[in-house]
Amino acid sequence: MAVLCVIGGVIVSKIGVRLALLISSTGDIIYAGSLYLNSKNGTQWFLLFGSIFSGATDGLMYSVEGPIITAYPEPSHRGRMLGLWVFMRNAAPVIGGAIIFGLNAKLDSTGAVSLETYLVIIGIMCAGPFIALLLSKPEKVQRRDGVKIAFRKMEWSQTPYEFWKVISSRYILLLCPLFFTSWFYNSYIGTLQTQYYNVRSRALCAFVVPWGDIAGGFAIGYFLDHAKLSVKQRARWSWIFLMALNLGLWVWAAVITKTLQNNGPGIDWTSGSIFGKTFALFVMFEFATMATQTLLYWIISHMSSDFITLSYMTGVLRGVECAGQAVAYGIKSSNTTDWLSIGLNIGLIVLSLPFAWTVVRKIGVEDFEEIDFNPGSVDEKHDTDVDVKEKDPEDVSVTDTKST
Repeated sequence: MAVLCVIGGVIVSKIGVRLALLISSTGDIIYAGSLYLNSKNGTQWFLLFGSIFSGATDGLMYSVEGPIITAYPEPSHRGRMLGLWVFMRNAAPVIGGAIIFGLNAKLDSTGAVSLETYLVIIGIMCAGPFIALLLSKPEKVQRRDGVKIAFRKMEWSQTPYEFWKVISSRYILLLCPLFFTSWFYNSYIGTLQTQYYNVRSRALCAFVVPWGDIAGGFAIGYFLDHAKLSVKQRARWSWIFLMALNLGLWVWAAVITKTLQNNGPGIDWTSGSIFGKTFALFVMFEFATMATQTLLYWIISHMSSDFITLSYMTGVLRGVECAGQAVAYGIKSSNTTDWLSIGLNIGLIVLSLPFAWTVVRKIGVEDFEEIDFNPGSVDEKHDTDVDVKEKDPEDVSVTDTKST
């Protein structure tokens, strides 16, 4: 997944948006089938194949969905559209969670979900490739501001050069530590659910917890579009709030972990306050993580307006995120102490703060330099939302008037 996220933008630039989305929607069907056979017959090889195939297609999905959601809407509506995107991508987990919960609500023991669960979800997922065909091509999208979305056609010889220029740009590299950290939590929280919750409690989590994602995406999305605040204020206030929230949740997680170790496994929704405390923690982690990811997409949307460039940038975002998840799951699979995961998550967040702040403080203050794809030429500025200060009319030259 990490590899295809990073190079997926190159593939999207060659085969187009609609075909890339169609191909990327097939992998999870194969993976769900491998889960079914593993649960029924204990088949291992197909599970490994399904995981790899799904990872590759998901990586392509992340490369194509990023530029769609950042380039299709107007800048003034981008935050709300990101919130809508979060809702749509979590509507599936909510529906899937409802199915899982409905089929497993009576299983008050530990173990796996019923086989019927897999069959129902696989049937729904098979509609994905057909739905992908309904997407409008970038050049046919009609925005309210009248700006056309250009989907550049490039020669193969030019593609590697452009790709390298984007992924090695200064501001993308400064954001990479936060990219790496943003989903590092998932392995630890998921392991807590598996270790300490029984089947029906986990089924309830699958149904309810995604609503935390939806709330986080919409809340930060509407704030980022709040016209009464300057772009600079929206960027800085949202970033400071979310970083403080993430660090605070890990302190809460440390307290909950100690309580769970004393309580033991098999927690049910009838277990009293221990269930309520842990369940609230899971929801808040989803809220904070999805709000943070929405903010990261919003930040990247200020760095370029070119569809192909955005596909490279968002691909790097998701690729580095996936690499972080791979490392996090690797740590948990080696039977390490829970406190190592907590310490690493806190340390990585703190480490990423000064690098990310270098980028955040630029938003709304000055334009990001447009990445130069022509060797020897001078970089141009990218036209983004920048807080413009008023000038005395007598001090405005002809050049100033034109730029304004």
